[in-house]
Amino acid sequence: MRIILLGPQGAGKGTQAQRIADKVGAKHISTGDIVRAEIKSGSELGQKVQDYNDRGELVPDEIIVQMAKPYLDDADSWILDGFPRNEAQAKALDAALDELGEDLDAVVALEAPDEALVTRLSGRRQSQATGNIYHVEYDPPPEDGDDPGPFVQRKDDAEEAIRRRLEIYHEQTEPLKDYYAERGLLVVVDAEQEIPKVTEDILEAVGEDA
Repeated sequence: MRIILLGPQGAGKGTQAQRIADKVGAKHISTGDIVRAEIKSGSELGQKVQDYNDRGELVPDEIIVQMAKPYLDDADSWILDGFPRNEAQAKALDAALDELGEDLDAVVALEAPDEALVTRLSGRRQSQATGNIYHVEYDPPPEDGDDPGPFVQRKDDAEEAIRRRLEIYHEQTEPLKDYYAERGLLVVVDAEQEIPKVTEDILEAVGEDA
């Protein structure tokens, strides 16, 4: 299995990637995790990334792909989460996979209405004591003292910030659905369902037993 998970923030890409990885024995490749690990390692690539971050500039697509290639090459089965985010990145990834002699099996687009995603994300609260994440509606902070809090909303979970990220997704990333649909790779899954049902639908869509 070699698949990409697409979807806006809040659609559950990270959760589903990990669940599927656990079920089928695939490698969950999160580009965010790779970037953080590279910076922490102090490698030459990591220092380049840190320099871009320090200047407030976007890391070039080629560097992201260069960091991801060893992970893609190392695993027979993988789920790519958080990349690509635009057509330029998709083409850079295509070139890298060609070099590795690997093919994509499917691209899964997790879809949910913007308003549902705003509700899901804006209701999150993080404990400053433990770092645990809760939700004011679906998973309220405990009242029994197990987690003393205080429970705060992160800046990137404020409604205005969420809507801006959704705008960027619709402008830059959503067109990738057409890019991959033209190659017969796209499958669409309803991300508003219960988490286990979303996992089941993804596995069925990519031809794996749930």
